[in-house]
Amino acid sequence: MKKFIFGICLLVISAAGLASPKSVTEQAVADILSIAQNKTLAADVRKEQLEGVIKKYVDLQAASQRVLAVHWRSASDEDKIEFMRVFRKILTSTYFNLLQQYENEKVIFGDEQIKKDRYATVDSVVLSGGKEIPVSYRLIFRNEEWKLYDFVAEGISMIRSFSSDYSSVLRTGGVSGLSKALQQKLDEQN
Repeated sequence: MKKFIFGICLLVISAAGLASPKSVTEQAVADILSIAQNKTLAADVRKEQLEGVIKKYVDLQAASQRVLAVHWRSASDEDKIEFMRVFRKILTSTYFNLLQQYENEKVIFGDEQIKKDRYATVDSVVLSGGKEIPVSYRLIFRNEEWKLYDFVAEGISMIRSFSSDYSSVLRTGGVSGLSKALQQKLDEQN
């Protein structure tokens, strides 16, 4: 009986070890590319699938904390939850629009670097129209799993880009004002 329990523990540890930052990133990108390649699905179905990928692989709290920076600490729990909900929708909408431009680009993954057993970076190169575009994915280890919270394409961080885009709204309207402005933007797109 002890050998059986020990064996199961080893299996669980081994399975958890398989979910390295690189393997999580590779699977997330594969899932996104699968959606991009499937042009037979209706747009709303593809958008729903993309949102599912974001829910599965992105640590929305970590991304939101970094976008909001100091405003995160002073926001109410309700404002944080609402911002994360709207931010997930904004991410989905933004990346859905990018998927519409997909033309069989390939992604080649490089190494992963793990820092302090909690943060990781996975490097890749996107091959697009004869160009090589460097992309680094940033992950955080929380709740026993690696999740994405940012990516840097050609030196531009998604988080820093969103943060600078939203800074004036945050200064004047706070987190709730930003959530309302983003929701209005989503409503106008639909």
